[in-house]
Amino acid sequence: MCSAVPAFLHPAICGHACFAGTRTGKFLSRHAAAEARLDGIYVIRTSLDAASLGAEAAMEAYKGLAGVERAFRNAKSDLRIRPVHVYSEDHVRAHVFMCMLALHVEWHMRRRLAPMLFEDDDREGARAQRSSPVEKAEVSESAKAKADTKRTPDGLPVHSFRTLLDDLSGMALNQLRLPGHGESLLSVVTAPTPVQKRAFQLLGVKPDQNVPIRLPG
Repeated sequence: MCSAVPAFLHPAICGHACFAGTRTGKFLSRHAAAEARLDGIYVIRTSLDAASLGAEAAMEAYKGLAGVERAFRNAKSDLRIRPVHVYSEDHVRAHVFMCMLALHVEWHMRRRLAPMLFEDDDREGARAQRSSPVEKAEVSESAKAKADTKRTPDGLPVHSFRTLLDDLSGMALNQLRLPGHGESLLSVVTAPTPVQKRAFQLLGVKPDQNVPIRLPG
């Protein structure tokens, strides 16, 4: 038997190399030939029927697993799903639920903010460049333009999701107490920058209208 076998060799090919010239070697040779016919081929299996998820949709879903992996990374980093600082079963479940809810919100935010991010905001255009979902994924012309110029079509700088959130964090809510109005507070939002304004437009949020202004009569 071989004393050292490269880790990248297929087990069947390794066995053939190690036992060549013996009955075992002949058996493994046939096994290696059968395996070779399937090299580069894999099967995607789903529990859904064809009406619910066709072959092309199943392939697209499989290729979208990178998004799932990113979600797990974000849960462990930005959302701090661990360490868990609660101990009862109900509290742990609630903690995990809130993290998953935050991931759901983030997914929708990424989709709406895609025109401002280094992400493809023309998925249909990218998909149209392939004749089959099995082919290598391509990005749309819109995504290529953003990557080349680092600017959006309206001239704003392109962001990652993280840097855009950092930019939006510059918005401030000031609470003012005016002379003659007792203890009542006036809530005023700072004027948004062009980047912040565009982001809130895409999100459908109007900060200046969503903050209550309380002044006594």
